[in-house]
Amino acid sequence: MKPLLMFSVCSILGFTAADIVVTYKTDNAQSSLKIEGTSTLHDWEVLAGDLKGSMEVDRYKDSIHIKKLSLSLPVKSLKSGKGGMDRNMYKALKAEEFDRIHYRFTGLEKWSETQENTLTLITEGQLTVAGCTQTLSIPITAHLSEEGIALSGYTSFAMSSFGVEPPTFMFGSLSTGDEITIKFNINFN
Repeated sequence: MKPLLMFSVCSILGFTAADIVVTYKTDNAQSSLKIEGTSTLHDWEVLAGDLKGSMEVDRYKDSIHIKKLSLSLPVKSLKSGKGGMDRNMYKALKAEEFDRIHYRFTGLEKWSETQENTLTLITEGQLTVAGCTQTLSIPITAHLSEEGIALSGYTSFAMSSFGVEPPTFMFGSLSTGDEITIKFNINFN
């Protein structure tokens, strides 16, 4: 049932807005996640596929309260378009031992409404990469619609903070930078 229709039905039945708890799933076809970095040769980017997640929210007329949010993607769904780079990346991320990257929302630090049906959030969550979990603060823009919620934003961090040694190529003569940026636009319907 569409969130606005649910809101109307609940209003008629006498429930308050806080009674509306909606669970959304990721719309993989309408979502994107990209990882960008540098190397001694050139900048690079990796696209993620098969992003899975869910978000449980208290849905109000023009606002939300995130109760739960989790995302997961298989490490081997990360693709650069270059087989050698992908193999080095999977090795650095210990894909055989830790085959998935996980994110779990843990709290909201700050929020504000920037325009109708658009919120700016500073979220806190735990990202697990290669078996190591770190807490990150991530600024997010949330666009609310009848169909669901679209979350977009980016965050940067050092791979080494997750115990990931930046990959090297050609016997160490080329290496990637330690800092990466994750850019995302994730649709929950």
